[in-house]
Formats: sequence, C-alpha cells, structure tokens
Amino acid sequence: MSISTSREIPASAQKPQHATIVDPDAHQVVFENEHVRVIQARASHGWESAMHSHLPMLVVNLGSGRQKVTWANGTTQIVDLNPGAVVWQEDAFDHAWELVAGEVNVVLVEVKSANVGQ
Repeated sequence: MSISTSREIPASAQKPQHATIVDPDAHQVVFENEHVRVIQARASHGWESAMHSHLPMLVVNLGSGRQKVTWANGTTQIVDLNPGAVVWQEDAFDHAWELVAGEVNVVLVEVKSANVGQ
C-alpha cells in the first residue's frame, strides 16, 4: 500500500506573485540591484490590479488619487494617495487594488534585505 503525503495547495492559499508579474502594465521596474528593486507604478482612474505581493518598501507618492485596497485576508480599505507623501511599509505584504479616483503615480523602493533573518 502506498501513502501519498503530498497535497496540492489550493489556489486561494498560494502566495500571490510579485506585482511586476501580475500587473506589468502598471508596475514597471526602473532599477534593480542586490539591495533594492525600484518600481514606477502608474495607472488611471478605473484600473484594477489583481492580488499580488511586495517586499518591505518605501512608497513615494507623486500623484493624487484614491484606491480601494483589498488585503490578503479579504478586508478592504480606502487609501488616499497624496503628492509628496512618503510611507515605509515594514513587512512584505499581499494586496489588490482598484483606482476609484485620480491616478496612481508612485515610486516603490522594495528593500530586498529588509527582515532578513527575522
């Protein structure tokens, strides 16, 4: 008798792919080395970005807009994007978003070494 211990992970439990893979039209790498990945994210009103992942990062808002963000646990949040706002996101995270007003124009500086060994 043979017992199989491998199981398929349901799609809903799998880790989402990185933003540049899931939504390359809105998330474009402009610089990358062993320390950081710099992404320019741009989108117009009505754009929807499917569930994707990010490393810990610094976010610099260049445009003005409002997003409806859906987190991996299914909760939603309205996030205002204000020009000049700078935000540090300590942990890696997964989310999807819909642009409900204005534009997305942000620079994301993902820090590859953040949280290493923790």
